[in-house]
Amino acid sequence: MLYNFSVKPFILVLSLLGLSLSNTSNANSEDMRIVVSGGSITEIIYALGEQDKIVGVDSTSIYPIEAKQKAQVGYVRRIGSEGVLSLQPTLLLGEADTGPPKVLAQLQQTGLANYIFNKEDNYLGIEAKIRKIASLLGVPAKGERLVSEVVRDRAALNFVLKQKQSSPKVLFILSMRSGQPIVAGQETSANDIITAVQATNVANQLQGWKAISTEAVLEMNPDVILMMSRHGNDPTVNIANQIHFKFTNAVKNQRVYSYDGTYLLGMNPRTPKAVIEVAKQLYPEVNLPSDYSLAAINMASK
Repeated sequence: MLYNFSVKPFILVLSLLGLSLSNTSNANSEDMRIVVSGGSITEIIYALGEQDKIVGVDSTSIYPIEAKQKAQVGYVRRIGSEGVLSLQPTLLLGEADTGPPKVLAQLQQTGLANYIFNKEDNYLGIEAKIRKIASLLGVPAKGERLVSEVVRDRAALNFVLKQKQSSPKVLFILSMRSGQPIVAGQETSANDIITAVQATNVANQLQGWKAISTEAVLEMNPDVILMMSRHGNDPTVNIANQIHFKFTNAVKNQRVYSYDGTYLLGMNPRTPKAVIEVAKQLYPEVNLPSDYSLAAINMASK
């Protein structure tokens, strides 16, 4: 729901709620009350061990599972101003698609300190996102420790890619909508992943997430199909029977793989590990560094 408040009445509402309009740069970091709009930001704050500062999250903040116990402020693209302000936050942190714009503008007009991650909200910006969050929370040393994990993952990926002997054609399917697959073109998080593993996105002539026809899929004829799973469901089970895909090389050679969307596309501290898993499936001939493990990142406080 959108609220068409003018600035003065909106600030009056805040006064009645007892909310502070002071900038958090002048506040003690221990007194922070953070509302998060975006699952990757929530995950980073937990990985830093600073989760007690979070008073509210959006509905995409589902990892770690404990985050789901926090107060909810709506979906990342449709956060509610009243819900946010009722939590008396001192800081709003949001991913690039935080919105709607009108609500975000209203929140900013109140004087609520905020940072929206635009340039850092991508695969190559994960380290910068971690450092910025750690800086805003006043724990830069914790940020550097977490960044070192990501840097190690990127080095392992480079080790793997130097061994590859092919460059498969990949199609990434987000979902099926009214019988048509929604696939990843350019300027999508999935395209970032395909580029990172040095494969070819067969839908790179498209912009964004687009629905395509059976004929288009057959013409693309991907060697590998990657899919996004939700809530533990495996969407690869029915792919072989779908007219769009049953004649592709990917289905014929049983090279259809699914990944949890938050894990692979979340642009969070786990994403580089997920990319290595993709690379291992695309290039079965490669090995990991002898001193490297794909074990999940330790989410405990450091």
